Amino acid sequence: MAGKRKRVLFFPLNLLSHYLRCLVLADSYDKTAYDIRFLSSDRYNTYVKARGYEVFSCASFDAEFVMHCTNNFSFEWLNRTDIERVLIGQVKCINAMKADVVIGDVAPTLRMAAELAGVKHITLVNGYMTRYYAATRKIPRKHKAYELMQQLPARFAEALTTVGERLAFRKIHAPFDSLRKKYNLPAVKDYLEELEGDENLICDMPELFPQKFLPAAYRFIGPLIYHHPEDQPDWQDQVNWNKPLICVCMGSTGNWELLRFLNDPYYSRYTIITAGDQAGVLSADHIINRKFLNLNKVLERSNLMICHGGNGTIYTGILNRVFMLCVASHFEQEYNIDALERNGYGKSAAGFTEMNWKAHIRFHCDRYKLKQPA
Repeated sequence: MAGKRKRVLFFPLNLLSHYLRCLVLADSYDKTAYDIRFLSSDRYNTYVKARGYEVFSCASFDAEFVMHCTNNFSFEWLNRTDIERVLIGQVKCINAMKADVVIGDVAPTLRMAAELAGVKHITLVNGYMTRYYAATRKIPRKHKAYELMQQLPARFAEALTTVGERLAFRKIHAPFDSLRKKYNLPAVKDYLEELEGDENLICDMPELFPQKFLPAAYRFIGPLIYHHPEDQPDWQDQVNWNKPLICVCMGSTGNWELLRFLNDPYYSRYTIITAGDQAGVLSADHIINRKFLNLNKVLERSNLMICHGGNGTIYTGILNRVFMLCVASHFEQEYNIDALERNGYGKSAAGFTEMNWKAHIRFHCDRYKLKQPA
């Protein structure tokens, strides 16, 4: 008789990118050995159930509020009341469902919940959010200290950033520390350590996000790229293959309004295809709009991608050797873009004027041979 399957609970932050990469990881598990379930999401249960997984309800953080705070360099979402609410909810859920393993993706309370419930904790983490990241997490462009840092010598600015960051991560961790004392849990140094699990899976390439002195509990698994099953090949019939093709993908968090200029007739010299522009901000005759696309298939034919710098998006661009012009919507995407620039895969378009956009698009499109279909 076959042994009982281990129950694995996934706790992604309620954003599309996190659900999709958790689904890619879940698909790699042997279903005869594991019973896999996902935190229920009104937005993304369709994706989860389409892959054959059940969902469960549990307290969680409000992803919209998280992103609002993130965009304003605030950690107000990590207040003691909400942290304890989510923590207690997770512990009750883990115990009630008799979980053997919990897997988190931006689930900062899950380490404490796993410790209280006595289960194994695995976390998905970006290379720039480990304690062992070998590069400097630079001050984001929208931060009030950014202009000051730009005026300082590079080495001094990096040293000052590192010291300030260390203090900030300890301050952010204060409510966690308070709860650890309340529930008699082992002390943890700071917020980055709080994010660690028994196993830590880095969803990046070491070339982009190098690590130093990486312990055995960490390992690179590479980017977890979700390919949408709906290829919608009809987009190819609408492309004028005598023009360069530009793919625009801003994910679930990008600001499409920043790209409204692409509606201008000037850009009719290109064919532009968008993925996920739900509001139809880009809607000129030279623009093909799709709610969903198999991004990999589109980039096989694209000369350039304009994107938000999201994790899955940039790796699909790298895989297809398509240069990226990036407009970040929050600071973690700026870390991705910084890595792209260091390795020659892309460039930040923050602060671009109309002349800058035209020059860069022209350079990266017009100099390449058109990628016509076979």
